[in-house]
Amino acid sequence: MEHDRYVLRTRIDVDPEVAEERLRTALADEGFGVLTEIDVRAVLDAKLGVEVPPYRILGACKPPYAHRAIELDPAIGGLLPCNVVVRAHPEGGSELIAVDPDAMLSLSDVPELAEIAAQVRDELTRALEAATA
Repeated sequence: MEHDRYVLRTRIDVDPEVAEERLRTALADEGFGVLTEIDVRAVLDAKLGVEVPPYRILGACKPPYAHRAIELDPAIGGLLPCNVVVRAHPEGGSELIAVDPDAMLSLSDVPELAEIAAQVRDELTRALEAATA
C-alpha cells in the first residue's frame, strides 16, 4: 500500500472488473456502502468520443461516520462520500486509489473531525489491502 499526501493506493494483478468486485466486497466487509458510481470511461466516450482504459469512481459511505461528520460540520457534506477509484494500470492489472480522509477532512476547522477521518482511513486502508489479497 502506497500513501502520499492525498491518496492511498495499491495495485492488483487482475483486470478492473475483478478488482472492482473484490473492492466492493472488501468495502462491504468494512461496513461501507457504495452510494454513487461514475464510469469515467463511458462518460468520456459518450461526451467526447474518446476511448480511455477502464476507470470507475465509487462513492463509498459508512453512514454512522457521515452522520457524525455532518453533525460536527454541515459543510463537510460537500466532501462526502469517500471516492475510491478502480482503474486499469498502464503496466497491467489494476490500481485502487482512495482519497485519504485525513486530507479531505483537514479542510474543516472542526478538530473533532480528525478522529473520524483517522477511523475512516484505517477502514479504507484495510479494504484496499483486503481487495488485493
